[in-house]
Amino acid sequence: MIANSPTTVRAARSGDADAIRSIYNEAVANTTATMDTEPRTPAQQAAWMAAHDGSRFPALVAVDTHGAVVGYASLSAYNPKPGYRTTAETSIYVHCDRRGRGVGGALLEALVGEAERHGFCSLVALITADNAVSLRLHERQGFVTIGTLARVARKFDRWIDVTVLQKQLNEHG
Repeated sequence: MIANSPTTVRAARSGDADAIRSIYNEAVANTTATMDTEPRTPAQQAAWMAAHDGSRFPALVAVDTHGAVVGYASLSAYNPKPGYRTTAETSIYVHCDRRGRGVGGALLEALVGEAERHGFCSLVALITADNAVSLRLHERQGFVTIGTLARVARKFDRWIDVTVLQKQLNEHG
């Protein structure tokens, strides 16, 4: 349960695909939370769901009391090279009507727990430098700012700086 909110976090299911895609596509169209510039298609969403089936890289959803998906979070490969296999990248997206209500915090807290359960030793978050809400969210969860990559992305006809944050997890071997 999310504090002061009738929302729960659970593993994503195949039936959540359309809701996840809708939340993501709104972020693509209206924010710099992602550097994608084209909406995700149903086929791309199906591939994303398969890659985040929980076997290595889980996806979680926050659902309200009616079962509607109001946000999601996932772990992805930080880098495909085998030497990086103990590090994962975090992603969190919240429905535009549910932002600022604790959904992101609950998702991130659960995601860190999943990362530990899956044996990851380090988490990395790449957040646009002007996204103060997401930066604070990660800092509250123990992520530390490593640095900022200046002008590494371009969206909405402007340059975007990206801040790199990291959280060390318990050593698993």
